[in-house]
Amino acid sequence: MKHKRIIAFALATTLVSGYSTTVSAALPTYGEEWQNAEATQSTVSFADLPSTHWAYNYIAEMVNRKVISGYPDGKFRPNNTITRAEFAKIMITASGITPKKVNYSSFSDIPTANWASPFVESVKDYMTGYRTADGKYIFNPSAPATREDVAVALVKLKGYDSNRLADQSTIEEMFKDYAGISEFAKSYVALAVENGLVSGFQDETFRPQATITRAEATVMLWRAYQYGNDNKEIGGGQTTTNPTPTTPSVPSPATPGSSAPTTPVDQTPSSTPSAKFTVETLVGGSGAGDVDGPVRTAKINQVDSTIVDKNNNVYFLDSQKMKIRKFNSSNGTVETFKTINQDFNWDYKDAEGNAKHYDYKNLTPLKLAYNPASNKLYLVAKVSARTIIYDITGGVSVAAYDFDHEEARFVDFIAFPDAESILYGVTGSHESHVYEGKLNRSQVERIASSTSYNALDLSDYYGYAPVAAAHATANNLYVFGRSKMYNLQLFPTKVDKVAEYENTRFDSASAYNGKLYMSIAGTVYEMGEAGNMTTFINENDLIYKDGVQIRQMKQMGFDNNGNVIFYDDNSKSIRRINL
Repeated sequence: MKHKRIIAFALATTLVSGYSTTVSAALPTYGEEWQNAEATQSTVSFADLPSTHWAYNYIAEMVNRKVISGYPDGKFRPNNTITRAEFAKIMITASGITPKKVNYSSFSDIPTANWASPFVESVKDYMTGYRTADGKYIFNPSAPATREDVAVALVKLKGYDSNRLADQSTIEEMFKDYAGISEFAKSYVALAVENGLVSGFQDETFRPQATITRAEATVMLWRAYQYGNDNKEIGGGQTTTNPTPTTPSVPSPATPGSSAPTTPVDQTPSSTPSAKFTVETLVGGSGAGDVDGPVRTAKINQVDSTIVDKNNNVYFLDSQKMKIRKFNSSNGTVETFKTINQDFNWDYKDAEGNAKHYDYKNLTPLKLAYNPASNKLYLVAKVSARTIIYDITGGVSVAAYDFDHEEARFVDFIAFPDAESILYGVTGSHESHVYEGKLNRSQVERIASSTSYNALDLSDYYGYAPVAAAHATANNLYVFGRSKMYNLQLFPTKVDKVAEYENTRFDSASAYNGKLYMSIAGTVYEMGEAGNMTTFINENDLIYKDGVQIRQMKQMGFDNNGNVIFYDDNSKSIRRINL
């Protein structure tokens, strides 16, 4: 279906002189977006809007065009905060898109009978919705619209090319509060500034999370009319025919009679039929390399493990280069966070008082971990065939270790029941083991093993690290690995195989908010504690802002907003699915 075009002021008879809708404006100066429009022939009469009001001419122009209206009591209420639903209505009205009543709602908090439903359904490609922890989609219609919200929506509506990496250095220099702009929104805000839609304030701030009033929203829409190339169609001028989506089948559990129990599988995708998710590149994508700096020039050599902290910084391990690198979400740069050097040396005395020296030159990094309860970062490594867990949050120190058991070939998963404890699984010589310990420089203990508990078996006899993940509670550890899901009761120790998905090889696995997730190509599945698997993201619902289709997700995880972060080895990039 062909997209609508935004209504151009060139068609109007009351154009403000000196402007053209077919050329982009020069970069605006601070406060320009709040300067009053030149006098026009439009007038309007509201009891609370004198002709001396700073936004009078804007409001008069837009009211006469029937983009926005006042209230039945004869007031405009220019200083009232505008809600997301209200902004959806005026933006759709301004764009010339005809809202239509729908028979379903894409958002659980807006029934189809709600007055805002037709407008929200029409605006969902431009205004961001939200996904809750239980998998529902909400719009937050009564929440105030923010300046960041509106800037993103207008850039999308105008059809500016958001696939390219906009020059964020402009807004980084312009705005003191650049770090406060959400990472996903920075490119859009940069495009909004480049094209004269916004300018910020005289104190050199953008105030991305500030709410906006009815007067301010009217002004921003007015500028969207005035500046930029309106000859583009919404969505960048591309007329697309959407293919009929095919829902990937949910992998089926083992059939009755096999060693695994039959588990109910919900064949209905968790995502609604209209839910679309954008995919973008955060770092890399321009060839392999070991280059720090702004994301526009940074390169990735390889990624063996990733974690995301509470501030949405992404840490990734490059075992080949023996370093841990960091994508800093606050400034959009890549830096070397830790180099594995003499700081990782450890001198230790055993129970008999014998001195032991563990040298970093014998260190093999295995896996990164992040404990949200303590906001600490860890590296699990082999040093001289012994497993050592390093706290790498600030400096480098030993948090826990294992000297009594066989050498770990792979670390399969790491989970944290609380701020001071760790549970992790390893693959040895065709055997699986689970260890438990305190993060106070003490010895961990083996609590379960496939040698004594045949149900717990994550080992891969072909010598590859199994795709595995786990999340822990105070009493249980829920583990997924090699297409099997286990419930390990911690005290007394008991292992139950909950489900097995035969002949299904997943690309990655992760844990988030008490659930397990696994991926095949661009599809992500979700698994609860009962072992039932549902489709969390359908790859047919993905829109590629970076133009690169997902072949395989590796090192999948989640940021603080619930977005999926993953490493794409084909493009040597760290990418994000925006939920």
